[in-house]
Amino acid sequence: MKSSTDQRPKSPEALAGLLAANGPLTGLRVVDLTDDHPGALVTMFLADFGADVIKLVRPGGNPLEKRQAFDVWNRGKRSYETAFWSGPARPSSAPGAIEADRVRDLIRGADIVVESLGPGGAAGIGLDYASSAARNGGLIWLSITPYGPDGPLAGRPGYEGTVAAVTGILTEQRASDGAPMWNALPLAGVGTALLGILGVLSALHRREVTGRGQMVSTSMFQGSLAARSPMLVRGEGVQTWDSAGSDPQGALPNYRLYETADGKWIHIGALVPDFWNKLSIAADLFELVTDPRFESAPLYWPDEETRAAAKEIIGARIRQKPRDEWLQILRDGDVPVAPAMSSHDLMDHYQVVANGLQVTGHNGVRANMEQIAPPIRLFSSPWDLAWLMRGEMNPDDQGPEWLAERPGPSLGVPPAPEPGFKGPLSGVRVLDLSSYLAGPIGPAYLADFGADVIKVEPSTGEGCRMLMMLYLGGNTGKRDLALDIRADEAKGVLERLIGRSDIVLHNNRVGVAERIGIDYETVRKINPNVIYLHSTGFGSEGPDAPRPGFDPLAQSFTGISQAQGGPGKPPVFPKTPICDISTAMLGGAAMLLGLYHRDRTGRGQRLETSLLATGLWLKSDSFVRNEGWSPPVLTNSDNSGLCATYRAYRAADRHIFIGARLDEEREALAGLLDMPELADAIEGEPGDEALAKRVAAVIREKPAAEWLLALDAAGVPSELVAEDIDEGVYANPQAAHLNSLAFPDYPGFTNLRQPGLLVDFSESPGERRSGSPALGEHTEDVLAQFGYSPDEIAALEASGVISVFKGEDEIS
Repeated sequence: MKSSTDQRPKSPEALAGLLAANGPLTGLRVVDLTDDHPGALVTMFLADFGADVIKLVRPGGNPLEKRQAFDVWNRGKRSYETAFWSGPARPSSAPGAIEADRVRDLIRGADIVVESLGPGGAAGIGLDYASSAARNGGLIWLSITPYGPDGPLAGRPGYEGTVAAVTGILTEQRASDGAPMWNALPLAGVGTALLGILGVLSALHRREVTGRGQMVSTSMFQGSLAARSPMLVRGEGVQTWDSAGSDPQGALPNYRLYETADGKWIHIGALVPDFWNKLSIAADLFELVTDPRFESAPLYWPDEETRAAAKEIIGARIRQKPRDEWLQILRDGDVPVAPAMSSHDLMDHYQVVANGLQVTGHNGVRANMEQIAPPIRLFSSPWDLAWLMRGEMNPDDQGPEWLAERPGPSLGVPPAPEPGFKGPLSGVRVLDLSSYLAGPIGPAYLADFGADVIKVEPSTGEGCRMLMMLYLGGNTGKRDLALDIRADEAKGVLERLIGRSDIVLHNNRVGVAERIGIDYETVRKINPNVIYLHSTGFGSEGPDAPRPGFDPLAQSFTGISQAQGGPGKPPVFPKTPICDISTAMLGGAAMLLGLYHRDRTGRGQRLETSLLATGLWLKSDSFVRNEGWSPPVLTNSDNSGLCATYRAYRAADRHIFIGARLDEEREALAGLLDMPELADAIEGEPGDEALAKRVAAVIREKPAAEWLLALDAAGVPSELVAEDIDEGVYANPQAAHLNSLAFPDYPGFTNLRQPGLLVDFSESPGERRSGSPALGEHTEDVLAQFGYSPDEIAALEASGVISVFKGEDEIS
């Protein structure tokens, strides 16, 4: 059987037809040299949207991919078993000549290679980017390492738990006794995968422009920053979540989980005054708006005593009725609310079904396996269920056709790069009409990669400016235009902006865009080839489509909060707004998919993402139904990790994380501690808790530094648990070495610091041009660029349609 790359159409019309039937990445071949979760997510994404992914598998299987979840994460790929592999996450230092030649030939015919071989892991055997690019000038090579290619931490073993320990993820949300808390979602892995996807898609666009491939690199260290980027903003004058306490169900009375009369839980998301007022009416709690203690609510809570009083008032009321009754009451009152569910409970939920988020197929391992659909909807180039049917490949059976060279820019003589080319997206313009987090973060990454992103917000500022930490973390590198797009006088300005933009995005509630004239059909009439992204809360179809959506509602609804609480325990409100952040990053990926599709066909299209789709995608290890499938273990009883050999322990002075996942690592730990039973420790097995207590007693006897030296010497992955974000990020020498920190200026704040560039491009490096803009900071510059005279700009300002930033004395 020939691969899709051998059947690439020769005419633009035929290509457009093929992409419309099979996905925007149809015709691309990907070689997957990864082992573990982040790489599997990257190549699953590429396969979902049409790429032909060939995954190399070592004899006996990849030891880090034995969890059932990999039946989902490796869907759509063809596997090729080869003795090229030997040890964990790295190739053999001396593979057989035939096997090495086969892999080199496979790479020679590929468009993309994704590898997690570790720093220098491939170079010694001639499978690195440099030697591969010499044979294939259009090759895009994504390298994923634990901590980067070099630097103080390079070469350290990098599993989810050890990276989470180093970067402070484990201490951002602590257990009731103050101990580090394991995150039921692999935040570092998720962030790494999303960075990799954005990097590859950006490099694909640049290859269409220049004909040249390049090396793209990121790391789990950088992924751990991406997964929390707006939450990491620090500076004098910047309010953070730390000041709001550590209530596991939520620190803010207006934005937390509440138990109902039937012992179930709902999450109320009355984040802004409008919804706070609606909550007081719907729940018959008028004291929330009449009690002088709450006069600054919901935006500001003066102290813990006031918060506790409001929680008790709301909690007592919610405990009077069962969950379903409250859901109906609050939804009828337009109060943001969602039930706390398990992922598995949503398999047949009406909103999931209405938006086509559940698919069924056979993946070569399990038949009739129900699982999450791809989280991005492309209306002109959808994904294809054929990916569920791919299986093993055998090059000997296919003959030489599997190495057939494909036509395309990667095989021609590339043009010289543009003078001053900055970033792979140089020349792309994005009109960002989004707000809060689930929209703006995506175009901020595109700005880092070279796009010109114009943020449009009302003269009063977008809603996220009331939470400056989040605003500053989500709008870096953009130019700001303060424009009241609802005003009649603004229509001409907006039409001019739309007409000269490649991409337009917003995340208004379903139905709002049509009312204010920025819906797809209206925008397409102005710009027929526009790439148009709408991010929603619960999808654009189904009865819940118009409902307001916030991150914790999606986390609760899709099972993340319940998983964080642990089996048999109340759900926990995770501090990291991972659904918002991931939806925005997937929105960035959606825009790049649309851009690449337009590069190849000349046609724009409508795109859609949602908090609901993202939450289920993040929970793709649990959103599964199949005979013989068992729920995965996501946390142990005390939220310290997964099992006795993979969890945080308190040493004599502070916590360390032991990360023994492989058989040889567990055996080494068993020998070091003289506990043979540790060699067989498995997540969720009976007796694991008692075994962990024995280990804990031993670890407690010595200081952390002494244990880390002994564990390193024994070959057991382990790391010191960072006490806070400063230790994990800003004082971490690896972050500075990777140039992954930024120190922007913003009026009213000092000593600002936040994550910087998190993806490296060898041929077209990105650039953080600026921090997040002040309100109206670039209004005059943008309007002048689009042809408005000084007199016209002054008239617009006088009418109140625009506002212009006057300097540092005007703080927004």
